Amino acid sequence: MKFTALAQKAAKGSAPAAYGGALEVEHLIAFAIEHGGAGAAEIERVCVLHGCLDDGLLADGTRVVPFARWARACAAYAREGVAGLRPLLEDPAMATFAIGPHVQVRSRDAVAALLACCERADWQTSDADAAPWKALTALNILLSFDDSVPVDERLQYALYETVRKAWSATSPAHLKATALYALRGAPLAASLAWADALAVDDATLVSARKIVLKSLQRRLAPGYAAPSARNRREMAKARGRAT
Repeated sequence: MKFTALAQKAAKGSAPAAYGGALEVEHLIAFAIEHGGAGAAEIERVCVLHGCLDDGLLADGTRVVPFARWARACAAYAREGVAGLRPLLEDPAMATFAIGPHVQVRSRDAVAALLACCERADWQTSDADAAPWKALTALNILLSFDDSVPVDERLQYALYETVRKAWSATSPAHLKATALYALRGAPLAASLAWADALAVDDATLVSARKIVLKSLQRRLAPGYAAPSARNRREMAKARGRAT
């Protein structure tokens, strides 16, 4: 994205500039990744110029994207990388916004940061939009597919333990399914044994367990070979185009 594109997108579109104009959250994240520290200053300048909102709930009850918070998270990443997002992950008001850049960065450090966020989690919340569940969903995106971020067994085991804690602490089937799907990112014998031993009767969980077992069995098979870095990039691009 060209350096001038951010301001242009914010000033265009049918939505008021304070609501982002034609800007999307993905644009902010991509801009931060591409332009670094200089990009951080531009993100902040555009945010102030257009009076982007810190609270996405308007007086009439309408919800809009709180671009000021997204801008804060993206600027933090642009300046200091994943380390710059760490304090925001620990801030309840900013954690969900800080999670987004980690998914696009796709690095081992991003995975480790999200796992650290999960370690502090209260999994008893039933809000799927709460930071812990958002972080677990992000880990699912980063680790569960053939183009997954390469991580060592220590992080895989940390994910396995996180999934078990989340599963045990929550009751709603859709949240248990979120935890179960994330287990695909921990292709360990322990993960396979645990998932295989689960007794589930809810249709959502029966389906999720079947998918997870198939994935783990495939990735643990002796003949399985992870795709090359080039192939992973091509897979990620293809999935991005599909979504």
